[in-house]
Amino acid sequence: MKKALFLILIIVLTGIQSLKAQFDTQLSNYWAAISYFNPAYAGQTGNLEATLLSRVQWLGIENAPRTTILTVQMPYSLLGKVQGFGASMYNDRSGLFSVSMYSGQYAWKKKMLKGNFSVGIQVGYLNQSFDGTKVEIPQDDYHNPDDEAIPKSLVSGTSLDFALGLFFSKEKWFAGLSVNHLLAPTLNLSDKYVFEIPRSYYFTAGYNIQLNNPLLKLQPTLLVKTMEMTSLYLDGDSLVEKVETNMLKAMLRNTQVDVSVKLVYNKLFWGGLSWRKGDALVLMLGGKFKMIEAGYAYDFPISRIIKESTGSHEVFIRYSMDLNMNKGIKNKHKSVRLL
Repeated sequence: MKKALFLILIIVLTGIQSLKAQFDTQLSNYWAAISYFNPAYAGQTGNLEATLLSRVQWLGIENAPRTTILTVQMPYSLLGKVQGFGASMYNDRSGLFSVSMYSGQYAWKKKMLKGNFSVGIQVGYLNQSFDGTKVEIPQDDYHNPDDEAIPKSLVSGTSLDFALGLFFSKEKWFAGLSVNHLLAPTLNLSDKYVFEIPRSYYFTAGYNIQLNNPLLKLQPTLLVKTMEMTSLYLDGDSLVEKVETNMLKAMLRNTQVDVSVKLVYNKLFWGGLSWRKGDALVLMLGGKFKMIEAGYAYDFPISRIIKESTGSHEVFIRYSMDLNMNKGIKNKHKSVRLL
């Protein structure tokens, strides 16, 4: 039973050679890794920042996703104006699938509407592989161990990948919009097997609320994510799973919403809660000491996955160094700080 959730990917391949599936990972500390999904955030804080994030999803389920993300970003003075540059590394293992991606980012920045506006672009190189040597096919009359639709060896494919993003911030709030996998790349894992990556759309926003106690701040944040791909849904009348092929309806069904709120004490310690629609309740804790910041999130499942999993763990650590880029530069930009 525990392997069934990930053998579904194998079963889907039976009879077809083209697979389209969710590619981007799910994050609970999304506010700490905005540049991962929005290149316009690069250089936004005015600091040199390196963030390492690790996620272990669905404890108790064998071969569940394991994700590592590394992002580095910084501002840079170009022609008398501060622009943003960044790089990221992404690695994910889910069942027999393995994904790695390496990206570079550039963000053009401009003062407008009494705030700071950024347009970002990302160019990346990605690799997707599938280890067919570890496929386990049940021995019965229904399954065919010689089905050519199932890879029997290690297959892999590579492609260039692109993303675009917009980001706007003022003293107390920010908002961003981005599109990942802009050209919906297709990976040819071999002559027979194709993996299609759907476009992903992200909207994120946040606000800083100063409480009566000058040492306390409340920071609500929001992440909305969807993908251009068909989706399975449970028909309310027949209680049978069906495939939604209308793209707009499918994107609405695929939409993931995270609503979070953190309480920050003296810019040093914080705790918070998050709700992910139909999936999990999240507890968040963290703190900052000098140039080092670290955080932890625990996802308590509220979906049917709770029958198989006790939850998910996620940690991040970040190094931040002030580069004093604003001194003597007209195009000063002050970012909303999330801690």
